[in-house]
Amino acid sequence: MRALALALAFALGCAGCGGEPAHSTGPLLAPPPLGEGLQLSTGDFEVPAGTDVQACYFFKVSELAEKFGYSPSEPLLLHRTQIAYKVGSHHMNIFRVRTISALDPANGDVQVSINGNHPCAFSTNWADWPLVANNQAPGDFDWTYPEGVGNELMPDETLMLQSHYVNTTSQTTPDGARADINLWTMRKSEMQWSLGTVFATKQSIRVCQSNPSPTFSGSCQLNSPAPVKLVGANGHFHTRGREFGMYTWDGKTTETPPESARFYTSLEWNEPPMARSPELSAEVPAFGGFWYTCAYEWAAPKPSIGCNGLNKLDKEGDNKTPDASLDCCYTFGNTVDGAEHCNSFVYYYPKQDDVRCF
Repeated sequence: MRALALALAFALGCAGCGGEPAHSTGPLLAPPPLGEGLQLSTGDFEVPAGTDVQACYFFKVSELAEKFGYSPSEPLLLHRTQIAYKVGSHHMNIFRVRTISALDPANGDVQVSINGNHPCAFSTNWADWPLVANNQAPGDFDWTYPEGVGNELMPDETLMLQSHYVNTTSQTTPDGARADINLWTMRKSEMQWSLGTVFATKQSIRVCQSNPSPTFSGSCQLNSPAPVKLVGANGHFHTRGREFGMYTWDGKTTETPPESARFYTSLEWNEPPMARSPELSAEVPAFGGFWYTCAYEWAAPKPSIGCNGLNKLDKEGDNKTPDASLDCCYTFGNTVDGAEHCNSFVYYYPKQDDVRCF
């Protein structure tokens, strides 16, 4: 994608590096036949050594619809997600654009963050942007939703695809970068229930030198008067993460639910599994939701960052931590080597309008 090559050249300040990527391979997925689905793609691009690249791509649903053989004025009903990307990807997310903060589609169809220097890297900028699809594990991903379940896209919507590639000490991108996504559709007559999605983040995490093994938890209440089915789940943290757990929750208790309620576990920070139907079919009680936990193990930062670098981020970031409380802590942030995450992605049905995360 020429637009991304130029955006990367600008962001890196490197003259002449906006040409054809050295590892150009072309599509990883064949697009769906006309009238059967959409394809979104990052195109091929390079991730220079020592960089953590997050790129945000904006797509108008009406334009995608027309390109792939649909009426640009009619809703699209998604029923299957197919994802492929090259080694080195930290994650790939697709969101529906809602409230505009610092990340604005008007600023360009492709917007790039290098080492966390752009709004494309800050999840607070899409805090109310509903999730459409995500993946973090290598290899091809192909998931068809349960029978009768669809995810409706309206023609006036805009989608944002965010790819995150890392070519540093923690992950490498040896053969260039690319992500292709197919969103297959279903007929209106086949749809019985709307798919609901939740993207939740616990941003008060602190993994510190003097408290090296903390666990943090969060919860989301779906507020349905009837039980709902959980059909997809994915957890996300960085290199200090040791265990990510998710549990069905009654919406009332204030402690981690019992092990019998657990429906998801990940022990991998860079290749977390995604649980999905038909293997995953957990039921949430009326007015309940899900609970998630993130357990960490502190590790000394790499020399190029050091405790001074972590303290600087802690002091100057959203935390505004006073000097007396600085403790070489990894806090919620957007780079793999210098910050941590505790993010949950959940798919369920039927969709609810009143979802609250704590």
